[in-house]
Amino acid sequence: MFDATRVRGNRSVRSLRPGALLRGAILVLLIALVPLAKAQTIVPNAHLTNELTPWEVFVSSAPDPVGGGAAPTWVAGPDIFDSPDSGSALVRIATNAPAANAASGIGQCVEFTSPTAIDFLNYGMAFRVPAATTLEGSLSATVEIRLFSGGDCSGFISGGTQAQTLAPGAVLPDTWYRIGDTSFVPSGAPVMAASAEIRGYLRQTGVFPSQSDYAINLDHFVLVLNSTTPVGLIHFDVE
Repeated sequence: MFDATRVRGNRSVRSLRPGALLRGAILVLLIALVPLAKAQTIVPNAHLTNELTPWEVFVSSAPDPVGGGAAPTWVAGPDIFDSPDSGSALVRIATNAPAANAASGIGQCVEFTSPTAIDFLNYGMAFRVPAATTLEGSLSATVEIRLFSGGDCSGFISGGTQAQTLAPGAVLPDTWYRIGDTSFVPSGAPVMAASAEIRGYLRQTGVFPSQSDYAINLDHFVLVLNSTTPVGLIHFDVE
């Protein structure tokens, strides 16, 4: 399932038509009353608050072309919710040739509290393309999930990816988008998993790049086991 949603602040750009403010306020109140223990993202530092840790550098390796570029960094802005107390990750990739599937970005291993039977999961991230990044379809913003039977991301079970090509008409510069899958079913489900690796990165598509260096911002990563909607990502549209 592919889900790419343009967002501004903490609501969809399609929201709040005239006459809907009262209904919207009621929905916000109901959301606020939902216990936070339910369906929270389990990714440490999912909002990239004040630092990049525990996120680490991720680059592609053989048999794919080896990815490269400047090391990822934490930046105070932009932030998907315009929070002065948070920030985002700035990831880059060096492109000297149209090397399809070369990738560069960030990733981390997420240890579960205990081995968990997984029927499906919800994963995703937000990305923003700076105006200085050329949109010609040579790159895609990609989020990836990989499940493992053992701790410390050992014993690969299954995985999936969602991506958005950075091309004119597909995305706008300086605009936040979300990509992900709210109901990813791992191969052989249900599967017993003890950890997962989540990655966010730039990937070359094979189209000839017009720049030698590209950058995007990543924020608000989601990983929720056996539930579709993390409370922290609820937003509403009203008719």
